[in-house]
Amino acid sequence: MNVFFVTGHDAAAPRKVDFHFWAQSLERRGIRVDFMTVGLSDATAFKKNGRLFSAPFNQWVTLSSHVDKFVWKPLFHPFTLNSRSLDSLTGWLFQFYPLLLPRSVKERVERADVIVVESGVGLTLIKAMKEQAPRARLVYSVSDLLETLTFHPLVFKAEREAIECFDMIRVPAMVMKESFPQHIPIHYIPPGLNKADFDQPVETPYKYPHNAISIGDMLFDAQVLETLADNFPEWTFHLFGKKATLNNPKANVIEHGEKPFAELIPYLKHADIGIAPYKQAPRVEYISQSSLKLVQYTYCQLPVVAPTFAAAGRSHVLGFDTTSADSLIEAFHKAVSYDRDLIDPTTVLSWDAVAQTMFLDEAAQTAPSSDEATPVNR
Repeated sequence: MNVFFVTGHDAAAPRKVDFHFWAQSLERRGIRVDFMTVGLSDATAFKKNGRLFSAPFNQWVTLSSHVDKFVWKPLFHPFTLNSRSLDSLTGWLFQFYPLLLPRSVKERVERADVIVVESGVGLTLIKAMKEQAPRARLVYSVSDLLETLTFHPLVFKAEREAIECFDMIRVPAMVMKESFPQHIPIHYIPPGLNKADFDQPVETPYKYPHNAISIGDMLFDAQVLETLADNFPEWTFHLFGKKATLNNPKANVIEHGEKPFAELIPYLKHADIGIAPYKQAPRVEYISQSSLKLVQYTYCQLPVVAPTFAAAGRSHVLGFDTTSADSLIEAFHKAVSYDRDLIDPTTVLSWDAVAQTMFLDEAAQTAPSSDEATPVNR
C-alpha cells in the first residue's frame, strides 16, 4: 500500500501535526508514505512564513525506510496579497500552478493507493492528481476551514470544484461537517496522541512553582497572556510557538519559540494549567474539538483556560468571554482550584487508532454519511 500526503507542513519540521503522526503510524505497519509539502515558491521569498521548510527543495529525500519527503518550491504558487484587486490580477497566473508539477512527483502520485490532501494550497492540485491516479482513493483532511485563515481566492474556488472528487472528507470537529455537501461521506475523526511518548517518566523543566503553558500560535491572542501575567504575578507563563510572542514583554512570561515536539512533553506533563489563547474568528467554534493542544492538555490532566467557543461543554475547560478581562481572570482563578483528578485522559485517542480508522478500517473505505459520523473510541 502506498499513501501520498499533500500538506503545507515539512515532513522534517520539528513542529509535528497530524500528517507527521499518521506517517509514523503507517510506517510501523510497513506502509509506504510519500510526504509532499506545498505552499511556498520563489515568488514568496519576500514573505514571512511561520512554518519551517528545509532544503533540498524539488527532490525526493529519504527520511526512513518507508517515508520519503518532497518540499516543492516552484516559480510561483497561489498566495494572497490581501488585496481583492491584486488577487484578481494574479489569478490568471496561479491557475497554471498544477502544470508545474515535476515528473518525479507525478510518478509517485501514479502509484498511490490513497491520496490525502490537507485544506490549503494543495486543493488546487486535486484535479491533476485525479487524472494522474484515477483509481486512488482521495481523502480531504480538513485541518482548518479555509475562511478562518488567509488564502488566495483560487484556493476557495479549487475547494468548491474538487469537493466531488473526494471519496471521503475527514473533519476533526463535528461542527465542521456543516460546511460540506451532505451527500459526500464525512468522518469525524478527532486528533490523537502518541501516548507512549507521554507515559515515559521525565523530570520537570520548571525552576519555579505555578506554571501555565500555551502551545502553538494559531489565532494567538497576546492580550490574553499579558492580562494573566499582570493579574497573577506569582505564576510563570510559558509560550511555545514561533509567533507566540507578546507585544509588551512581561517578567513572568517566557517565550520559548518553536521547539521540537519531544522537548515540549516535559513542559506539558509538569505544567499546572494549559492555556488556549485563541482570537475570535469566523466560524472558529470547530477549534473546540480539532485543537491538538486541547487534546494534549487533557491527556496531561491540565485544567484549561480557553475562550468559551473552545470549551465545548467540557468541565475542565474553563471558558471566558474574549471581550472581558474580568471573565478571563475569573476563568484562571477557577483553573487554579480545579481538581485535576476529575479529568479523564482515557477519552484521548492514540494516533495509531486514528490512522487505523482513516486508512485501514473497512469503515474508512465505505464511510458513513455525515449524520452517522462519530469518533472511534480506542
